[in-house]
Amino acid sequence: MKKIKITFLALSLLLSFNSCSDDDIMQDSPTGIAVENFYQTPADFTRAILGVYQGFKQSGYYAASNGSSDINVLGDILADDVIFNTNGRQANRLASTQWEYDGNMTPTSKYNSSYNIIMRANLILANIDNLPDGDFKRQIKGEALALRALVHLEVARTYAKIPTQSADALSSQGIPYVDKYIPFESPGREENVKVVYDKILKDFTEALSNLNTSTGTDRINSNTVQALLARTYLYLGNYTKVIEYAQPVVNKVNPVAKDQLLNMWKGINSNGVLFEIPFVLTNDPAIGVSYSQGTSNANINMEYSVDKRFYELFNPTTEPERMSASVKLFNPDNANGKPTIAVNKYISGNPATNIPGVNNGRYLRVEETILDLAEAQYLSGDQGGALVTLNKLRNNRYSSYAGGETGVAIFDAIILERRKELAFETGDRWFTLKRLQNVNVPAQYKNGIQRSGNGFYADGSGSVPVGQTLTPTSHKWQLPIDQGTINRNPNMTQTSGY
Repeated sequence: MKKIKITFLALSLLLSFNSCSDDDIMQDSPTGIAVENFYQTPADFTRAILGVYQGFKQSGYYAASNGSSDINVLGDILADDVIFNTNGRQANRLASTQWEYDGNMTPTSKYNSSYNIIMRANLILANIDNLPDGDFKRQIKGEALALRALVHLEVARTYAKIPTQSADALSSQGIPYVDKYIPFESPGREENVKVVYDKILKDFTEALSNLNTSTGTDRINSNTVQALLARTYLYLGNYTKVIEYAQPVVNKVNPVAKDQLLNMWKGINSNGVLFEIPFVLTNDPAIGVSYSQGTSNANINMEYSVDKRFYELFNPTTEPERMSASVKLFNPDNANGKPTIAVNKYISGNPATNIPGVNNGRYLRVEETILDLAEAQYLSGDQGGALVTLNKLRNNRYSSYAGGETGVAIFDAIILERRKELAFETGDRWFTLKRLQNVNVPAQYKNGIQRSGNGFYADGSGSVPVGQTLTPTSHKWQLPIDQGTINRNPNMTQTSGY
């Protein structure tokens, strides 16, 4: 087997995460200047792949950063379902209230954390042939490829245009696609978005050919990759391919039933979850603090409150389970007697820790894939199929609903369910509004962001954000890269418009 040598500096970057189990990669940091003969045994590779997953506990993903800048909050505060609460800690205020950000004041550190995760995956792939051929090697290779593609897709949809966003999106500015481990290399951006998405698809497709269909939710499997391929093709506007990859997942995995929805968000079950980052230790990040801290009127402190307009989309009579799992009305002591609506998905926390706010990072649920499939069916002309697919979710959310929509009303229903179901998870509302701007859908979905004009209290009063409209052509849909990263990398350029 090939003998490898990793510099201590590079390895220290690799190891910069919180340990979660006895299997985590290299719990005991090396004390010498080099580590030799790693990536040799199955145990080495098991530790290494778990180390890639642990990378998602970094800032920008699920680190519970003080700035309300992680993946489970960023897209929502930039969109129109929550409102900045002046009674909080002022976390990410300028970004959320008026989309004020640039290279010197970025709203998230997702960019650097992403390439740290990618580096870990590439280290595995660079040494994968040290393993003998067989199922274990294929599984590790598939997971590493899928994680590399997933994170590049996350960077691409955040820092570049989504292909269906505009007529010129595919030829617009790309992101670096790093598919090799080359220490201290300074990658520049790919030629354009099309090149980036071609590489994402290539990695996902090769990953799928290596993976099994294990039922765990804390590791990537074939269901996860098919769902991610469906997401990627939805962004590309290739609805035939969305259907090809989404349909098998929707057929195999049921959404969480309405009577188990609250338990799912309490961490008691993972029904319907395709991929999540588990938080089960008392020192794991409390990712819910990005929205609020505390659990009662006496101690709750909200960074962001749910907009009255969004809150009123829920029907307390026919969908009480989803409503109570997602949002909750408080009368906080620090709000001068004014009722305020909180994001409730993270407040209770995982019972394994009994700490409020510590909850699994649900990155991908089958509910998203159901909605991807329904949208693709509708946009490819299969309205009947779209309605059947949509009803698979609605049957698990409502005690009763009218249904039977035709024409544009089907699309309206799909987007409504998407907005309510996926709120406060991975910023889906932001990316949905971003990607629909050049799709053949009703004009109301192509107007960018049109906020309600409400304040942060439950009755709509309180401080109103300065920014109420983000136009479809604004460069603010693509986030800036911090100037320090650009200064350190002579091959890197800032996102267009900044």
